[in-house]
Amino acid sequence: MSRPSSDVAICNLALSLLKESRISVLSGTGVSEVGALCAQWYDVIRQSTLMAYNWNFALVSFAIPRGGTPSVSDYTDYYTFPNDYLKLRAIVDPVVPLGQRQFEIQGRDLYYSYGGATSLPIWYTKDVTDISLYPALFIKLLAEELALVLGKKITARPSIIKDIKEDRAESRRLARAVDGQMRPPRRYESSQIVNAGINLSSRRTAAGDYEFDVDPN
Repeated sequence: MSRPSSDVAICNLALSLLKESRISVLSGTGVSEVGALCAQWYDVIRQSTLMAYNWNFALVSFAIPRGGTPSVSDYTDYYTFPNDYLKLRAIVDPVVPLGQRQFEIQGRDLYYSYGGATSLPIWYTKDVTDISLYPALFIKLLAEELALVLGKKITARPSIIKDIKEDRAESRRLARAVDGQMRPPRRYESSQIVNAGINLSSRRTAAGDYEFDVDPN
């Protein structure tokens, strides 16, 4: 069996876990009630799963542009996140934890005093929609998270939900383990990025040497 290559395929993985029939479309002519339900929740759960861990495939380094000087703020500058931004992981230097930075996020803007520089280097989790880039573990966890939400709407049997929750717990454990193997921690013991959804057990963040992209898309 080939790996899922579309949002419909991932939804069908979730429905398979629930012992439900497959769907063929998420919108348009012929969409079923279950298909419409999948469409309603798919992007929300996908983005939530991306934000829940520091997935390496979704890590992007980018110099975001200065938006101007805040009218009322303790910071001298604000910089605007790109449209595909989901979660901040580092500012200026990926080795320095966010807990050692003074910053504030308001909407799509990052308030940070950077001497009026025209751009600010950051590392962030990108809203990756290209399913071909998803590792197998991410797909598995995404399908399980989606199944648990859909199960509440479809009224799946309690025994099925229990099995999915147990599988999800193992997938989460593996996600934390893989994060640690692929990107060892560097002085991140006190990082506030833990509160933004990173590996809660090991308290790791992104680290390493990167080059900044001209365009994050």
